[in-house]
Amino acid sequence: MKKWTLKHTGKIKEDELAKNLGISLEISQILKNRGIETEDEAEIFINPSLKYLRDPFLMKDMKKSVDRIEKAIANNEKIWIYGDYDVDGVSSTSVLCLYFKDIGYPVSYYIPNRLEEGYGINEDAIRLIKDRGCDLIISVDCGITSTKEVDVANDLGIDVIITDHHECQDEIPNAFAVVNPKQEDCNYPFDMLCGCGIAFKLIQALTPAEEFETKMYNYLEIVTLATICDIVPLKDENRIIVKNGLKLMRKGKNMGLRELLNVCGVEGAKIGSAHIGFAVGPRINAAGRLGFSYLGVELFTTDSQKEAEEVANLLEDKNEERKAIEADMYRKAEEIMSLDKRYEVDKVLVIASEGWQHGVIGIVASKLTEKYYKPTVLLNIEDGEATGSARSIKGFSIFEALMRCSDLMTKFGGHEQAAGLTLPVENIDKLRDEINKFADYSLTEEDMVENVSVEYELDEKSVSLDLVEELHNLEPFGMSNPTPRFIMRNCELKDIIVMGKTRQHLKLRVEKKSEYNAVGVYEYECVGFNMAYLAENYEVGDRIDVLFQLDQNTYMGNTKIQFLIKDVRMYRPKNINNDKDSISLMNKIIPNDISELYCLIDEEGPGTDLVNGDVVLDIFEYLQPNTLVITNSVNGFNSAVSDISLIDGEFDVNYNIIDSSKDNANIQLIFAPNIDKIDLKRYNNIILYDYLFTLGEYNHIYKNKGEKSKIVNNYNETSLLYIQNIVDNIIPNRDDFLSVYKNVMINKEVKLDTVDIKKIFGVSPLKFFTASNVFKELKLLDYSCEKDSIFISMLPKPDSKMDLNSSLILKNLNELISKFKSSY
Repeated sequence: MKKWTLKHTGKIKEDELAKNLGISLEISQILKNRGIETEDEAEIFINPSLKYLRDPFLMKDMKKSVDRIEKAIANNEKIWIYGDYDVDGVSSTSVLCLYFKDIGYPVSYYIPNRLEEGYGINEDAIRLIKDRGCDLIISVDCGITSTKEVDVANDLGIDVIITDHHECQDEIPNAFAVVNPKQEDCNYPFDMLCGCGIAFKLIQALTPAEEFETKMYNYLEIVTLATICDIVPLKDENRIIVKNGLKLMRKGKNMGLRELLNVCGVEGAKIGSAHIGFAVGPRINAAGRLGFSYLGVELFTTDSQKEAEEVANLLEDKNEERKAIEADMYRKAEEIMSLDKRYEVDKVLVIASEGWQHGVIGIVASKLTEKYYKPTVLLNIEDGEATGSARSIKGFSIFEALMRCSDLMTKFGGHEQAAGLTLPVENIDKLRDEINKFADYSLTEEDMVENVSVEYELDEKSVSLDLVEELHNLEPFGMSNPTPRFIMRNCELKDIIVMGKTRQHLKLRVEKKSEYNAVGVYEYECVGFNMAYLAENYEVGDRIDVLFQLDQNTYMGNTKIQFLIKDVRMYRPKNINNDKDSISLMNKIIPNDISELYCLIDEEGPGTDLVNGDVVLDIFEYLQPNTLVITNSVNGFNSAVSDISLIDGEFDVNYNIIDSSKDNANIQLIFAPNIDKIDLKRYNNIILYDYLFTLGEYNHIYKNKGEKSKIVNNYNETSLLYIQNIVDNIIPNRDDFLSVYKNVMINKEVKLDTVDIKKIFGVSPLKFFTASNVFKELKLLDYSCEKDSIFISMLPKPDSKMDLNSSLILKNLNELISKFKSSY
C-alpha cells in the first residue's frame, strides 16, 4: 500500500495567474505546485527559448579543450571519441561524431562492451586505440574517475579531454582538460546537464555563435533523447533543450531517430517525453545491455535511409530479446521468493540464481523494488562467484548498507539508490542476514511505504480532452517537473480486464457519480501497464480510489480520455463483517470498562455555530493542526482516514479516549469517543464525520469547546443510516447470547481469527463483542482481543444464576438506544 500525499488540498480556486495567462485553473494550480507564481515565471516555463542557453566558456577548461581540438584539426591528428554503452553515452558519442562529420573531419569512436569490459575507460581499450593510431581522446559521459587510465594514456603519448557529468572523487584525473561542471572550482551556473548535454556545450563552444544558431538543430534531438533518458532535473538548460528538442523530433530531422520512432509506433506529431523515456530509450539501452552499443551510434549518424531502417529494426529485435530475458529473470525471481516465506518479512530482498544476464539484472532489480517497495539485491551465480546489481528506496542508502557488509564482498560500488557488487557464493546468505539486520535498525515501517506525490484531487467535471492538451504545454516532464498525477475517489468499479501478450497489463472501467449533479455519472477507461497483479485484489462493484496520469487514447478515429493508473486502493471495505480492520473498530464501540457511560444527560439541542454539513464542504480548509476529528461508524472512520492521509504530515488515531498529556499539534482522530472525557477546549476545529448518538453529546461539545473553535458537520443524511445500523445491531438477542456461550462451553476455550466470528458463532461481530464483554463483566467468560486474534475461555461456574439484565454494559447500551431514538 502506497501513501498518497496531495501537493494541494481542497478545491481549486480562481486566481489572477489563470485569468491573465488564459489558462485553466487546473494548469495554474500545477504551476503553483512547482513554485511558479508570477506571469513571467510561467511564460518562461511554458515557452523556454533557446536564446537562454548559457555561455559554454563559463565552464572550467572549455577554452582549453577548444584550443586543443582546433590544434588537432589543424595538424591532422587522429581523434577518438570514447563513450559509454547507455543512452547518454551513445548519444554523446553520436553528437560529437555528427559535429566532426558536419565540419568534414574524420574521427573514430570507441564504446566498451558492457558484458566484457564494464563501465568507463579501461586500459586495454586505451592500448587498442593507441595501436590503431590516436593522438587525442575526447571522453563523453565517462572519465571523471579514470585517474589510472588517463595516466596510461599520457604515458602512451595520448592527450585526453574528459567531458563528464558524474560526481567527482577526491582525485581528478591528470587529463589535458577536464570539462565537468561538478568540479568544485568550476563556476558554471548549472551543474545538472547530462553527459550529452556537456558534449553539446562543447559543440557550442567549437562553433561560432551566429553559426551555432542554425547548426545546433543537427544535434538537438539526440541531446533531448539523452537528457530525458538520463533522468536529470528538467529545469534551466535541460528544460530549454528538451522543450525545443521535442518540437524538432515531431518534424523528424534526424533520419535514424525518425526510423526508430516509426518502429516504436510513435506518431511524430504526438511525441512527448514519456514516449522517449519508455519507448525510444529502452531500445538504445537494450543494444548496450546485450553488447551492441555501436548500433545506436550507427543509427544516429547514418545518411542512408536503408541503413536507418535496418538498424532501427535490429534495435527492435534486440529490445525484444532483452524483454524476453528480462521477463524470464523476473519470473524466476518471483518463483524464488514464493518458495521462501522469509521474503515476506525481509526489508531487503536478496535474490540469487544461476544463468541471469549481467546487462539486464539491474532492470529486474528496479522492477522488484518498484513492485514491493523494498531495496533489492539481485545476483547472478557463475563459477563460484555472485555478481549483480542493487536498487533502493527513498531514505535508504544501499551503498551505506553494502559498506556495512564490505567484508563479505570482493568488490562493490555505487551510490545511495543503486550499486553493483561481487561476492563469493558462500557469502550470499550472510549478506542477506547482515543487510537485513542493518535495514531492521535503519528502516521504519513508515519508510517501507512509498509516498506518491499527487497534484490534487481532480474534479470529475474538469476532466476533458482540452485539459489533456493543456497538460502537454507543461512538458517536458521528468525530474523536478514530474508528470502530473491526480486522484479520483469513490469510483465504482464496473469492469476488470487483464491484457497483453503475457497478460501483464490491467484495464479497468470505472464510474464516478457527480457530487454537483444528482443524475450525473462519468465513465472512465483506466489502463495500468505491468499492473495486472492488482486484479486479484478487486472485483466488479467495489468502490475504489484511483491515482493516475491523465491521457487520451485514439481508436478507430475516436479519441477519448484515458487514465494511466499508477495506484489503486479500496475506498471502503467490501464487507465490514469480513474486514479485519473494520471488525477491530467494532470492538472499540463496546465499552470494556463498565464505568463508561455512553450518553450524556443533557438533552438540549446543539449550538447555532455549526458549519452546515448538508452543503459540499472543502473539508481540507478545516483539516489543520490542532483539530479533533470525531467518528462513530466504520464508514465515517474510513472516510476521515481517507481525507487526513492525503495531507503531508502525521495524525494520531485514538479510540474512546484521548491522552490529554500528549501534544495536540497533529490532527487527533478518535473513534467511538467518550465525549465527556475529552478536553475540547484544546482544539481549533472539531469535525464530525458521523452523527453523534444523542443531542446531549452535541450540546456537551457546544458548551465545552474553545471560545473560537469551529464545529464542522462533515456528513449527510445517508450517514445517519450507518449510526442507525449500529444501534439496531449492538445488543444481541437471547439466542445470540446462547450461541456465543454454548460454543465456548463446548470447547472450553477458543482462539480464533476476527474474520471467523460469523462462521463460528453465527452472530455479527458487533453482537459478538457485546455478548463477550457482557459475559466477561458477569465473570462467566474470560475474553480478550489482540490485533486480529480473539481469546475466549470458560470461567468457573458461578454459585448463583446470573441475570443478563444485571449487566451495566447492557443497561448503558439500552440507555444509549433510547436516547438515540428520542434524539432522531
